[in-house]
Amino acid sequence: MFVSKLVPVLALALSASSLPQAFRPGNSGRDVTTTGCDTSAILMDLPAGQTQLVQPSTAPKFVALGVGVQNYTCNAATSKFTSVGAVASIFDIACLASDASSFAGLQTTAFAAWEAAPAGLNPIDLSSLSGSFGSPEQIGSHYFIPAASGTGLSPKWDFTTTLGGDAFVVAAKAGNIPAPNTAEDVDWLALNGVSGTLATQVFRIDTVSGQPPTSCAAGDADISVKYTSKYFLY
Repeated sequence: MFVSKLVPVLALALSASSLPQAFRPGNSGRDVTTTGCDTSAILMDLPAGQTQLVQPSTAPKFVALGVGVQNYTCNAATSKFTSVGAVASIFDIACLASDASSFAGLQTTAFAAWEAAPAGLNPIDLSSLSGSFGSPEQIGSHYFIPAASGTGLSPKWDFTTTLGGDAFVVAAKAGNIPAPNTAEDVDWLALNGVSGTLATQVFRIDTVSGQPPTSCAAGDADISVKYTSKYFLY
């Protein structure tokens, strides 16, 4: 069920700090620019009857697509995979929102391209795939860094390559709901910014894949599972 979605973890990072230098944010050597389309009319499509993810009253600063991997390690005590972060390319999709029908399924279209991509692509820079899902610009990357508390990891959205300065946000989870297809797709999340000026809130919605196998055995290798999602940054 999951075999085609698993990527050997050998060449993939658990955080950007352990990526090869050429793939670290700020070292890709590409001249990436944002498209700058109006986001004021773009709303998240959130399920009714829940209070974990709430539409902000302001317009999003960025409407983006994440294409990458969710990383897992086996917890021998529980025989379950546990999350050890993610690595993804982030694309500006605001200019694609005017076509409502294709925008609604953009994450599915992108996942099909990602799943069929040649082996060896590094998830920190997947600009070569964007032609398969509307040719949006890659505006940044998403990865995890050591938490300020000294325990665990914190998610970071890093747009400094394109916007410079402190155009990043490190965030903490504030809410989550299961994806409609929870067996395959990772949860939808609401996160609050804790450092950086890129955003004060981040939402992960419309996820495709990313869930690990249901069990593992002691000694199993770490795995990376391909996923896509929309990210709204406020």
